[in-house]
This record gives sequence, C-alpha cells and structure tokens, in this order.
Amino acid sequence: MKPLLLLALLALAACSNPMLSTDFSFGEDGVSVNPTLSGEIGKANVSVQP
Repeated sequence: MKPLLLLALLALAACSNPMLSTDFSFGEDGVSVNPTLSGEIGKANVSVQP
C-alpha cells in the first residue's frame, strides 16, 4: 500500500492544480474518513483514493 501511495504522490507532484480532499461518513461504527488526491495531467483529471 505504501509504494502505491508514494507513486500517487509523485504523479500528483507533476500535476497542475493538485488537491487533497476528504469524505467523512458517520455511521453506527463511528466516523469513516476517505481521503482523495486529485489533479490535472495535461487536460485529463486524475483522482486517487488510497
């Protein structure tokens, strides 16, 4: 998992408009946090959910 995350961070370093967002979900088991890394490579939008 860590090599994939490192690769995603390196790829997003080359992007224009890099962003980090989080999605919080509240349920019976507590709070679930889902981070999303996104950016633009050329004219394509790229999103990665680690």
